[in-house]
Amino acid sequence: MTNAINPYEVRSVSDILSEFRVQVASGLPLSEIPLRQKTYGLNEVPEDSPSLLWVFAKHFWGLTAFMLEFTILVSLFLHKYMDVYLIGGLMLFNAVIGFIQERKAAKTVRALKGSLRVMARVLREGKWKEISGDQLVPGDIIRIRTGDFITADAKLVTGEATADQSALTGESERIDKKEGNILYAGSSVKSGECTAVVISTGSKTFFGKTAELVQKAKPRLHMDQVVTSVVKILFSIVGVFLALTITVSLIRGETFLSGLPLMLILLISAVPVALPAMFSVSMAMGARKLAARGVLISRLNATEDAATLTTLCIDKTGTLTQNKLSVQETVAADGFTVTTVLQYAALASVAADKDPIDMAFLEKLEEEHIDLSSFRQVSFTPFTAALKRTEALLSQDGKSFSVSKGAYNTIKELCPTPQTGFDQKVEEWGAKGFKTMAVAVTRDNMTRWVGIAALTDPPLADSAGMITQIRALGVTVKMLTGDALPIAREIAVKVGIGANIAPANLFRDETAVDKKWQVILSHDGFAEVLPEDKFDIVKTLQQHQEITGMTGDGVNDAPALKQAEVGIAVKASTDVAKQAASVILLQDGLESIILLISSGRAIHHRITNWVTSKIAKTLFTVVFVCTSYLLTGRFIVDAFDMILLLLIVDFVALTLSTDNVAGSKKPGSWGIRPLVKLGFILGLLNCAEAFGWFFIGRRCFPLAGIDEMHSFGFAILFFTGIINILVVRTPLRFYRQPIGKILLFAIIADAVFAIAILTLGIPGFAALPPLVTASTLLYFTLCGFLVNDWMKTKFAQVGSSAIPH
Repeated sequence: MTNAINPYEVRSVSDILSEFRVQVASGLPLSEIPLRQKTYGLNEVPEDSPSLLWVFAKHFWGLTAFMLEFTILVSLFLHKYMDVYLIGGLMLFNAVIGFIQERKAAKTVRALKGSLRVMARVLREGKWKEISGDQLVPGDIIRIRTGDFITADAKLVTGEATADQSALTGESERIDKKEGNILYAGSSVKSGECTAVVISTGSKTFFGKTAELVQKAKPRLHMDQVVTSVVKILFSIVGVFLALTITVSLIRGETFLSGLPLMLILLISAVPVALPAMFSVSMAMGARKLAARGVLISRLNATEDAATLTTLCIDKTGTLTQNKLSVQETVAADGFTVTTVLQYAALASVAADKDPIDMAFLEKLEEEHIDLSSFRQVSFTPFTAALKRTEALLSQDGKSFSVSKGAYNTIKELCPTPQTGFDQKVEEWGAKGFKTMAVAVTRDNMTRWVGIAALTDPPLADSAGMITQIRALGVTVKMLTGDALPIAREIAVKVGIGANIAPANLFRDETAVDKKWQVILSHDGFAEVLPEDKFDIVKTLQQHQEITGMTGDGVNDAPALKQAEVGIAVKASTDVAKQAASVILLQDGLESIILLISSGRAIHHRITNWVTSKIAKTLFTVVFVCTSYLLTGRFIVDAFDMILLLLIVDFVALTLSTDNVAGSKKPGSWGIRPLVKLGFILGLLNCAEAFGWFFIGRRCFPLAGIDEMHSFGFAILFFTGIINILVVRTPLRFYRQPIGKILLFAIIADAVFAIAILTLGIPGFAALPPLVTASTLLYFTLCGFLVNDWMKTKFAQVGSSAIPH
């Protein structure tokens, strides 16, 4: 914390309320809000976004860009000015594509920000309501509770809270706040409840900023590792064959400078120029599709991890159930009535908190038209993990007493005298999946039963079907809930998770990691789970190489959400839970999670398809060009041909990012070895087929001069590359997966363009007889679809079925 003193810290609450002309009981009048927003502005700090020029320029920086720029330098040295223009054009095209997609992605995020803004409970004209945090103005009376993220500086009027200010100060120690203290924007409330008056908003807050909900973390992505690995592999291929070829050339008596054109050709063939654009397009399309379906990605690597997710830990409330409690049945203790039970339960609640349990009793009270006017709530103690109940000090007819509301076992410990029939009733309700809340009253230091009530939060209609679909994707599902064992088991059975639910202490009591792992493996889920249990379960799964997802909604779920590779905050989550998560759902239920997994796998598949295609094409090109040079003493293609191929083949491969793909039924992997294996197999097959056709062509076709030979070599490389794209785009046989319209159009357009220049010729490019072009196309089509496609299915990792996407 800074040593500076906030002037509002030393001023009294009454002084500040007077300054802002506001009453604690009623809040600001609605007519005052527009005037104050005009005076103070919205409660937000303008973002420092980089200039568009800088966003565009950064596409010329990085490993791939450096490789292209080095190639330009070599071209300049060799006075290949046309190559310089073409390579520069390719770099510009790549930068434009990446820039456009980044702008589209940024626009999508801005459009969703309204759905993700931190909400605040505010009192205006005597009514509590929830508004977006950016609409707060100085003088607003707000209600703060456990799990809230503070968006404006506010001075406590009543109540107490413990705040985490580590996001502001870097200090992990929690700070106790009481009446007269200030809660600063950017901090989060870990426990307690209070009412406060807003004193500063936006850039006027004491720290000069409002902490953003969606943090701009930049973890190292798996995709970055893929790019690095691919570049290393491609240049290793080029380096080996280039060294071999130049060595042989030197032995023949040729000069080193004579090998520079070959270096240029191979460098151009190896540059993965479209790879960054491929990533940009794939991620942008995935983000837009997820955003349109109510799934916001707040950590960049979330879709990548979703593609490889193996175990999903699901919190019951709000994910499997409707997250709306209602009172189904009430039983009064001896000497009390059902009405009294409902009255006391409602009096041990606070409407401003919008707590689901509190709201269930308050709504039941309103539904039954039960009056509370004879009671006065003197003070209220909110639920905490330590207290495990709410308490209220009440006054009626001049007499004071307190009431407590909590889980049945918690209240049972307070009451020395048991109530006949309650245990049996609670067991009966538990078998039906009801949650039991109990109420007790304390008078003259004596606590006694008031009654019990059954609350229900029924499963969502589609939960069972969604669980079946998630398991069909090869993801193991575990339910983790703080509810009692009978309730947890009932819900688990209803949604199809299974009846093998154990109490969390079975896991908690084990000390050895391997034994904890065995407990997790042997059960479908756990009941009576504490926050630290969720964290430990996630960590244990990760220690055994599981890619773990975790759903949650409360402040106590935050550690587990942060620890999980895919932390998912459900729709009704607290602000702190949303901060910790990498995925935020804007809709209830599991459908969004299925969409996340399938989208992640589709992106994963598109990228691995491109990588496989690039490895195969580079290996084929390098081996074919170098071997042809060694055998004939001539370059079968020149640098201009390679640049043209790079333009019309690699950027057709870019449209793989829009293709209809089939995500594997099993979790994916970012291991590069299977891609290299398949790429090498296809590349070597291409080499064998190309050399066969090359020697057939030299004997059978009228290829008199070097220009015709260059055109023939171009035809071989082009048709092999195009057919190869169709082969690698699916792990199935090529005819079993419908092709995307954009990819099909790009391939047809490319083929028409290539056939036109091969048939008609262009400056520096000799025309070929139509028979040569047609027979070359037919030959490589037959080789690709009859031989290579069949071989691919034997080596590719194919799931037993696929998910259309």
